[in-house]
Amino acid sequence: MDPLSQLFVAYLQAASNNIADHYMDSMNTTVTTQRLVYQGTTISFQHQLWKIRPNSVCTDLEQQAIQYSKCTQQAKAMFTELCTLLSSMDNLNQKGRKLSSMYCNASLSYKPMIAYISDPEQRTEKELIQKECNLMILKAMQDNSTEVIKQKEEVCK
Repeated sequence: MDPLSQLFVAYLQAASNNIADHYMDSMNTTVTTQRLVYQGTTISFQHQLWKIRPNSVCTDLEQQAIQYSKCTQQAKAMFTELCTLLSSMDNLNQKGRKLSSMYCNASLSYKPMIAYISDPEQRTEKELIQKECNLMILKAMQDNSTEVIKQKEEVCK
């Protein structure tokens, strides 16, 4: 292939790549991962076709219930704040309007996971005796010796 033909092929490839990249960027056809810091919390999520994938929000923290709950609640607040901020801007380009729409939809539809973990309540004396009685019944079912049966009867009076 002569140098002029190679130059022409390179030009066509560059032009077609730019057009394809522009189209993919404007249509948001590929899954895009985002990591944003909002009020000290790093929030990760994915979006595609200008929609946030709800199951992708804060997935890196799913195994830590308290942190995951906090992250998802912060994500909901962040989506709402970004929606408000972008919606109030008059001079947004097409991509900005798509982002605004994406965050507003997420603000309305995203449901955060809310977890509250507290100390267990203290058991009453009656509940403790009932538990011990149940354990002795189970033990007596496995071992029907007279000694175990006497212990069960004593505990379960």
